[in-house]
Amino acid sequence: MGDVVPDSDEVARLRAEVRAWLEANAPAKGSAADFSAAHIVSAATREEFEAREHAALDATRRWQRRLFDAGWAARSWAEEYGGRGGAPWEAEVVAEEQAGFGVSTKMLAIALEMVPPVLIHHGTHEQRLTHLPRIARGEEAWCQLLSEPDAGSDLTNVQAFASPVGGSGGGAAGAPEGGWTVTGQKVWTSGATSADFALLLARTDRDAPGRAGVSCFALRMDQPGVEVRPLRQISGAYHFNEVFLDDARLEPGQLIGSLGDGFAVLRTMLASERAAIGGGTSARSFAQLRGMAEATGRNHDPHVRQQIARAYTRERLLDLVGERVGQIPMGGSVAKLSYSEHARLTSSAALEILGPSATVLDDPTSQPWLDRFLFAPGLRLGGGTDEIQRNTIAERGLGLPREPA
Repeated sequence: MGDVVPDSDEVARLRAEVRAWLEANAPAKGSAADFSAAHIVSAATREEFEAREHAALDATRRWQRRLFDAGWAARSWAEEYGGRGGAPWEAEVVAEEQAGFGVSTKMLAIALEMVPPVLIHHGTHEQRLTHLPRIARGEEAWCQLLSEPDAGSDLTNVQAFASPVGGSGGGAAGAPEGGWTVTGQKVWTSGATSADFALLLARTDRDAPGRAGVSCFALRMDQPGVEVRPLRQISGAYHFNEVFLDDARLEPGQLIGSLGDGFAVLRTMLASERAAIGGGTSARSFAQLRGMAEATGRNHDPHVRQQIARAYTRERLLDLVGERVGQIPMGGSVAKLSYSEHARLTSSAALEILGPSATVLDDPTSQPWLDRFLFAPGLRLGGGTDEIQRNTIAERGLGLPREPA
């Protein structure tokens, strides 16, 4: 855990303290109050989905505030930015213990797990003071505006353009005095209907080739010129969205990093995203899988027991990878790839155990597993496809030669 190995008694004391607090304050995994997978929902209409998504976000905000008030949130962040000034291993202990209960902060995952590394490594002191304390308290939700309809996985082809206000440029090192207005289209954006801010990748120099002319910004979502259109998925959810930008406003202080250096920010963002997805809770459902097998009377079937054992093994391996993600070459990609595979296999096993009843809509036993099954393909795309993760692990983690062009 972390770069410095703490005293084992110190770890044990903190772990016992965290667990005791969780036992007194958090719902048990698999209980009626369990909201660890609240963000995987289907709905008959866009309005119903958005209502359920906002309800899940509200529950997550309340839980995050309870963590903050108890001193468990942002444990390793600097105190001036809303944290507790602790060591990285302390935050890891809190996360490990929290994973055993029916709670989740994944509705705030971008804000809690991706924005802080971006601001700490590339942001200004003022940006950290503005956003990090609010994020720690669960008061800010974020999304990412990266992909575009014509860019695919090639973000060097980003065409959304941020024009300097008044037509005046600010040079390669800084922002124009009047800020920018940005116009373009983004797609596959999770949480766009409920986000307060977005990490936006936009071109700021049309003459610079590829990534050289791209910058990163913190875009306020609730403003004129930002239109969100949800996309219906095969699960019946509207998890992903198109976002249209029409002269949306960006102030000078909303530039993250240097002008034209957006890909340096993007590398930090994607590394955090892949580790965050790999540490997700939506497929970490061994306890629910076992409970469902027991409830349906299938838990004595040897084949079913083998499926449950495999799910448990995959989940434990994910936990072990998560504990060492910073020490494993391309650890974020390893975790993300393992997680997407676990989601596919576990949800497939659940539908096999359920049999024909898995196709019954609105059944309280089968519907959550059907949602997971239909959601799993998206996990193989978001944060970089499985193929990209394998190439990243091979080339940057193992040092293998690049594939021929």
